[in-house]
Amino acid sequence: MVRGAIVTNVVRLLAFAVLAGALSLGLGSRVDACSCVQQTAAQQGARADVVFRGTVTVIEPPITGLVISSADPISIRFAVDAVYKGVATRTFWVSTERSDASCGFEFLVGRQYTVFARVSGDRVQTDICSGTLRGGLDPASAALPAGHAPREDPPSTALIAIIVATLGAAAAAAIGAYRGRKTSVPSS
Repeated sequence: MVRGAIVTNVVRLLAFAVLAGALSLGLGSRVDACSCVQQTAAQQGARADVVFRGTVTVIEPPITGLVISSADPISIRFAVDAVYKGVATRTFWVSTERSDASCGFEFLVGRQYTVFARVSGDRVQTDICSGTLRGGLDPASAALPAGHAPREDPPSTALIAIIVATLGAAAAAAIGAYRGRKTSVPSS
């Protein structure tokens, strides 16, 4: 009986050791919530709505409440110097998720990137699966045409408001001056 108990305990100990060893091997590996389908650069170029090269000038974190998620969208402003596909202006905004755990691409201010992005409504979005990469890209490697200059930025709405207000004030002053001359009675 004692011999059977010893064998049972040894078997349990060995089973525990094997299980602990298997678990400890798993602890050292990284598990990502995001996985990408392998695509060639040409496939990524064909899938993108806009592809451009630019330098990150601003990264705006999301406005969040008490709950912060790796999937919160952040906005990245680029100074664009070449457009390979689609339409991009000199100053161009793209969004991505906050963290690569949710497929977000991690940008750094002052660094140049070639951005492959999709347009969804009024948002331009990229992620780690899109083909976006740090630095430049030979457009031919992604089956894209040679780059061209970005479009000029649209006028600022603040600038438009100032111009309209100035013109309105000038028009009001001119009308007031005209009415003032018309109503005055010449002296005889």
